[in-house]
Amino acid sequence: MEIRTATEHDIPLIVELLKKSLGEELMPKSKEYWQWKHVDNPFGKSPVILAFENDTLVGVRAFMRWQWKSAGQIFESVRAVDTATHPDYQGRGIFKKLTLELLDYCAREKWHFVFNTPNNNSKPGYLKMGWKEAGKLPISIPVVHPFSIALNISRLKHSSINVNDNNRELYFEHPGLDELLKQNVARCKDQIMTSHSVSSLLWRYQNVPVAKYFTRGLQTGGKLNVLLVYRLKSSKAGNELRVTDIFMDADKYKAEVRAMVKDLVKLHAADYVTVSGLNSWLNGTGSYLRKLPVGPVVTVRNITFDAANSLHNFIGWSPSVGDLELF
Repeated sequence: MEIRTATEHDIPLIVELLKKSLGEELMPKSKEYWQWKHVDNPFGKSPVILAFENDTLVGVRAFMRWQWKSAGQIFESVRAVDTATHPDYQGRGIFKKLTLELLDYCAREKWHFVFNTPNNNSKPGYLKMGWKEAGKLPISIPVVHPFSIALNISRLKHSSINVNDNNRELYFEHPGLDELLKQNVARCKDQIMTSHSVSSLLWRYQNVPVAKYFTRGLQTGGKLNVLLVYRLKSSKAGNELRVTDIFMDADKYKAEVRAMVKDLVKLHAADYVTVSGLNSWLNGTGSYLRKLPVGPVVTVRNITFDAANSLHNFIGWSPSVGDLELF
């Protein structure tokens, strides 16, 4: 078996293997999506390695680059994401071999830690390779229309969310966005949070080919004080307004953000709101249910930073819903 680093010329083969191994039920697979995710990422190109048996691609493993920041320190990390083994070659340890090879690469690069949100099938394999559970991402769900949700769940009603919104891209190109991001970091200086820039937000939310995101902002004069990023989903429970990121230059705008979310609920006829439990101050947008155990299980692995202890239970670590969405 030959193991080598992937190149951009390998992308069509990689996409073909992902489709063959995983299907497209959870997320569409395409060359454009792979290019966006693993090549165009402003945090850096993903390290990707491939396994070949003769001329057949039998395994792929990718770690997506990510940066976190706290008190002026940058944490270079990777998210263990896309992996696939050819159906005819499963059970031969290819997943483990490729994963360990990439971990060695990360150690040579002196990156800090690996994180991911494995499913129940893959989590035991990661734990055997040294990953530790950080806990479930705290999720809060203000319920706006409980009776509508009950009808949806019983299938007496089918939800249809209103996605009419003309401000999708406005604030990603606001001249004050860079300064807002700096002020947001200063406001949360003791928290480990994504080291977002204007380019990373454009990449993550405006240029992403598999989902549509929207923005709302608050300005005083020409200054941007608040940027809220969200998406809309129709689920079995009803219409979801998912708040993926909130950036503020001061805590005094929390009341305005609560009012903003209430307006969005009305605009889109949302049945419930999904927010990070770390933003519990959003209480008041519905019948508040605090930190429900519905968030993804997050696992971490140390490289040159004690992530297993430092990030446990999200004490001092503030990932947003948008940071840990499956994408």
